[in-house]
Amino acid sequence: MPIRHNLFFPRLSSSRPLAPRSCSARQRRSLLAFALLGVLGASVAPSPMQAHAEPASGEVRTLESSVDTPALDPVEQLPDLRQHPAGPERKAAFLELLVPLVEAENAKIQAQRDWLLEARERQASLSAADREHLQRLCADYGIECGTPNTFEYLLSRVDTLPLEMVVIQAVEESGWGTSRFARKGNNLFGLRCFSEGCGLAQRGSSRHYQNFDSVQASIEAYLHNLNTHRAYLAMRQTRAAQKEKGAAVSAESLIRTLDSYSVRDNYFDVLLALLRTNAELIREHSSNDAEDSPA
Repeated sequence: MPIRHNLFFPRLSSSRPLAPRSCSARQRRSLLAFALLGVLGASVAPSPMQAHAEPASGEVRTLESSVDTPALDPVEQLPDLRQHPAGPERKAAFLELLVPLVEAENAKIQAQRDWLLEARERQASLSAADREHLQRLCADYGIECGTPNTFEYLLSRVDTLPLEMVVIQAVEESGWGTSRFARKGNNLFGLRCFSEGCGLAQRGSSRHYQNFDSVQASIEAYLHNLNTHRAYLAMRQTRAAQKEKGAAVSAESLIRTLDSYSVRDNYFDVLLALLRTNAELIREHSSNDAEDSPA
């Protein structure tokens, strides 16, 4: 299927907890992770943000504690999921691969958000290293540092997205991981590129789509896009308003703000139909506790 998203913004550099998975599901995912690590045996170069922050599988320092962050994604090439019959088997293979990576990227963002929340409480006593880290976050997220609203602006951007929403968009934009852009470029979200000769060309058009070094890099770029691009301001405002009220951030509410993601008139309807059909299955593949997670 054609991938339509044309609002990728070049980089300047929580969702509610979900219900526990069954032991067998956890075991399947662990076995997959070990198998991928053993087969690929390759490291992925850190993104610009990671390169000047901390080792991917190390710790993120906060002002008083440290937060473990997951290891980098070892999946440098998306498996050809067309080998699985369309339906439950292909869905399971796709979710076993994707869900842990989305959770890992959300965890890294949450660690940075936790650091910001603590730093905001102690602005007058930040160390030189803290101030340097703050400057890097400002650069990464396109925020001017040193203003009275620096922390508020950053916190509106440095935030997680609901697992179900991320997965559903990957499903729609990549055809459960089977599109050419997904298979050849690890591009699960239809992220375009615009420089001369970049990425993968769409057959029959002048459009080009980004080619990512890993599946993890594709997820990272998608999350950063929604957290920084001006087209998704309404999404970020909706997320912030729900958190301000103490409400869970639902995938459905944020999906309804994505009018700039696609030119299709029925894009909301397509995503919401996929969400209704697959939300429970996605939660079954999650490692978190979200018994009451809103779709």
